[in-house]
Amino acid sequence: MNIFNPDPEQYAAAQGATIYTRMNRGVLRGNGADRLDLLHRLSTNATRELAPGSETTTILTSDKGRIVEMLRVIAADDHITMVLSGNDTAGVLAWLDKYTIMDDFTPVDISDRYQVVGVYGEHAKELIASALDASLPDAGAAVRAQVEGEEVIVVRDLRLTGAGGFLLVIPSQAVDEVLGRLAGLGASEVDAETYGALRLEAGVPSMGSEMSESYNPLEAGLTQYISFNKGCYIGQEVIARLDTYDKVQRHLVGLTFAGAPPVEAEGELELHDPEEKKKIGLVTSLASSPGLGGTIGLGYVRTNYAVPGGRVDVMVGGQTVAAAVITRLPFDK
Repeated sequence: MNIFNPDPEQYAAAQGATIYTRMNRGVLRGNGADRLDLLHRLSTNATRELAPGSETTTILTSDKGRIVEMLRVIAADDHITMVLSGNDTAGVLAWLDKYTIMDDFTPVDISDRYQVVGVYGEHAKELIASALDASLPDAGAAVRAQVEGEEVIVVRDLRLTGAGGFLLVIPSQAVDEVLGRLAGLGASEVDAETYGALRLEAGVPSMGSEMSESYNPLEAGLTQYISFNKGCYIGQEVIARLDTYDKVQRHLVGLTFAGAPPVEAEGELELHDPEEKKKIGLVTSLASSPGLGGTIGLGYVRTNYAVPGGRVDVMVGGQTVAAAVITRLPFDK
């Protein structure tokens, strides 16, 4: 379980200003004539018709419909760039290799050559445009800007602080220059702890916690990245059946804690119905939220309990250690 304790000064800077954070995310390059067609047939979203300069998000799922990875797929003339949500490039390469039979497709791990940076805030668009001397993309498009002879890719990202969000895929040789320009224009850096707290407030799931092979995309609230009319993909039958027959068993929810849970306790933080005394879910991430004045979390609960305002007991090893209220995502400050 992830636990985030934001830096107070960095957290304050994120409220109304522009911030950036370095992300530990894998980057793959896909070569071969079948690169888009194969991803179209393997993953949840439509990629076959992606034109150069466009991008989309798609999910790799297991044959049981569980989340393997979520990819940003950015199309160029002769290749695609795949930005992972996590950093298990070896696992993703093995998954792709398993299902690449006669296709002309070669994915390569280029993570050591790039750094992924998230930029968020009210003036993020203006600052990035000035730093890169480029017009920034609308949703579904990618912009490539030149910085000291290196190509920086810019795509839109989910909002994190109530304002605009962007992902920058920066060649390693140009990272210091790009971040120096952003800092010179007034953006400030936040660390992984502060970013994690902001992510939880925004209700954004993360690989390894809210996204893993323990959960399917419908449970994680990722329906917007699933095409229900493009045809088969790995895990499609399971996901389609869950959606068609309304059989999703649990949902990702926000949790507002009455008192801080004992984060030092060993074992899972389970969620229990206080009346029926039975397990109904578990906590996946926790964060201290200065803006909300306490501890918040993300977790999964059974579908019939996923109602904002519902109260749950938090238990570790059979002992009740805290109480929480189920909260609509994103959290409302």
